[in-house]
Amino acid sequence: MADDLDITRVRGYALTPEQSVPTRYHGRMDRAAMNIELVRVTLAGGAEGAASYLSGWAGRAMGCFVNEVAAIAEQIVGHNAGRRAALTQTLLEEAGEGPWMGISMVDCAMWDAYGRAVGQPVYRLLGGYRERIPVYASTEAFLTMEEYLDVTKRFIAMGYPAIKFHMNTDPDFDLELVALITSAYGEGKVRFMTDQEQLCTFDEAVRLGQAMSKGPFDWLEAPLPDTDLDAYVALNEAVDVDILNAGNILVGLDNWREGLSRKAWSRLRFDVCNAGGISTAVKAMGLAKAMNVPVEIQSFGYQTAQLANLHVMLGMVGNTWFEHPAPSAPFDYPARSPHCAGRFGLCVRAT
Repeated sequence: MADDLDITRVRGYALTPEQSVPTRYHGRMDRAAMNIELVRVTLAGGAEGAASYLSGWAGRAMGCFVNEVAAIAEQIVGHNAGRRAALTQTLLEEAGEGPWMGISMVDCAMWDAYGRAVGQPVYRLLGGYRERIPVYASTEAFLTMEEYLDVTKRFIAMGYPAIKFHMNTDPDFDLELVALITSAYGEGKVRFMTDQEQLCTFDEAVRLGQAMSKGPFDWLEAPLPDTDLDAYVALNEAVDVDILNAGNILVGLDNWREGLSRKAWSRLRFDVCNAGGISTAVKAMGLAKAMNVPVEIQSFGYQTAQLANLHVMLGMVGNTWFEHPAPSAPFDYPARSPHCAGRFGLCVRAT
């Protein structure tokens, strides 16, 4: 007898939304428009869930993650969404080393569909820890100092209590920016973070981290390749500002446990949409709590990805900030798309 929670259909879509604005995430890249890779999971009882991830970066062509979903679709259809964590674990074990975009999207979509089937938002299924979370503006990268200073003033005027800069990644430029921000906002009423996209040398990262430690900066994110744990350990010892991993390259409980136990990072960073889905995020949050470190979940992307991450942040103890792409309009496509309209948007607020 069919169960209303049985998965009957899995669909995938890949496209570049019309409002997608070509953007750069570090000063050494050309502007690029980000694609959205969407997955929808339908249950026998009619409930549907959706999830997404970005493509168009680092050679990831449109459709690459949807193709990952297509390769595992036969294992998904017919499975019961009430046992989604077991299915995700099986798929991860078979896939080997991550990141796992296709599996992660399927897991998030199953959680979404299950929550809709039982009439509960996902964050409440996860424990319903809170209803609100502070938000920081996550900027693109710029080529001029004037652009960085202008967006800083604009986002502060909009009410953001914190701003994360995707940095130019020219060492002298970045140090000058840190000095200017420290001079203008050193009282600390507004907090700042930087993201180097894993492009610093070790010496550059030390210089930048030492400069940031004198100002209103909460963390230095992704200064080095995620896989170089030895360098991260040494960097974390050399500077007084918190050090974060990129969160989208080195994933999985074993890697996170090793990085945290070696004190390579001050906080744990990951994205549920590439690190094993919400099912794996639950374990990651437990690991961070056991090791007494904060979590900074990555949520830069289209709304379906933002909200999947947000539900974990709201549902469980440990995360400090919600990362909000700023400006946000280029990533609002799911709010208007017939493929995913309303998905995961279950009465949650980020402030």
